[in-house]
Amino acid sequence: MSKVTGKIYLFLMCLVGFLVDFAIMVGVVCLPFLILEHLPGGNTSISGNVFAVQMATYTIACLVVAGVVRRSKNVLIWPRIGLVFFIFSYPFFPFVKNVFAYYIFSAVSFIGMAFCWPAFYAWVGTSNNDRDRQFSLALFNISWSMGFTISPLVAGPMYDFDYRLPYIILLGTSLVSLFVLFILPPRWNREEEFDNQTKPINIDTDKVDELNGMYLYPFWIGVFLANFLVVVLRATYPEHLKNMVENGLLRFLYESSPSPMLLSNPATKFSLPSAMLSLGTVGLFISMARTTFWKYRISVLFISQVLSSIAILLISVTRSLVLISLCFAIIGANHGLTFFASTFYSTQNPEFSHRRASINEGLVGFGGVVGSYALGNLVNSYGVSISYKIIIGVVVLVMVAEYITFNFMKKREKVSYQHEHVRN
Repeated sequence: MSKVTGKIYLFLMCLVGFLVDFAIMVGVVCLPFLILEHLPGGNTSISGNVFAVQMATYTIACLVVAGVVRRSKNVLIWPRIGLVFFIFSYPFFPFVKNVFAYYIFSAVSFIGMAFCWPAFYAWVGTSNNDRDRQFSLALFNISWSMGFTISPLVAGPMYDFDYRLPYIILLGTSLVSLFVLFILPPRWNREEEFDNQTKPINIDTDKVDELNGMYLYPFWIGVFLANFLVVVLRATYPEHLKNMVENGLLRFLYESSPSPMLLSNPATKFSLPSAMLSLGTVGLFISMARTTFWKYRISVLFISQVLSSIAILLISVTRSLVLISLCFAIIGANHGLTFFASTFYSTQNPEFSHRRASINEGLVGFGGVVGSYALGNLVNSYGVSISYKIIIGVVVLVMVAEYITFNFMKKREKVSYQHEHVRN
């Protein structure tokens, strides 16, 4: 494969990532409003349960397909199948009025997504060279996160114009993605694509993997929390924002009376913080693609999570759309940091990259399950103000777990190092 051809294939895979996540986010942004306004008896609890079904099936399916993807000669067979599942389920939400149909469509569509994403990362992250792998993963991460960022700005206004229109659009983008996947080759050897490639050197892969594990496992816990926070906002905040719009409580900043622009079309208003959530993720992806400050530093994880706690606290009390959007961006940045780093560490060892990429995606889904189900029911019973403050306690517990895990892995790495010197 020539250098130019390889870059074209990488571009096409990035296009797939952009289109698939554009389609997902168009549906995700509109789904809570669809449940609240067009599903008989719809409320935040049902919205949380629907998201929980999506994340649960995604988590389980990711772990199940991990070994299968690894053994496949053509890893792209799985996302092709997955997109077919998605195409025949997610676009049909606005055309049914039964909550059980929502659960079925959620399960089928996110089983399809579980077939896609571990395979995408197995295809992209094949380089043994840190710099090459960092570049290709960064480009792919930026591409799909741009789909996440742009789609809310489109989805909200489209929904307010006609609630079915966003789902017709996501059907079209999904079909284009499926077409592009049939153009791509089964595998892509990143080692051939750049002039700055490095030849393999003799290293102790067990030692490298132990050092990598010191950061992999805490960041896996971190990626669980990051998606927990993101899905909580997407599944439970729309109703709170909708109530503020309908009751004339929403402000741009802290003006005494609301602007007429803020008194209608809540889906369009939610599109701004939702886009900022994704923009925060994109910003961190771009930053991490060009820097090394975050590599093998546990402190960046803790700092990011403390800032996210402050953002959640502010979201629970503020009525300012600008401040809400900025806080969403901070939580999105935390998601970008933890996801980029955990993906980098997950693909560090080629021998385990497929399985670890699937576990990483599974933890993304598991965070969504816990967040959407638990907080969906809490918010439905106690409202955002009380429920979101409970999240701060969850963040503290997770940070303690990360600290304990990091120190355990650090001590194990030191013991292994000492044993190595005794043998030598």
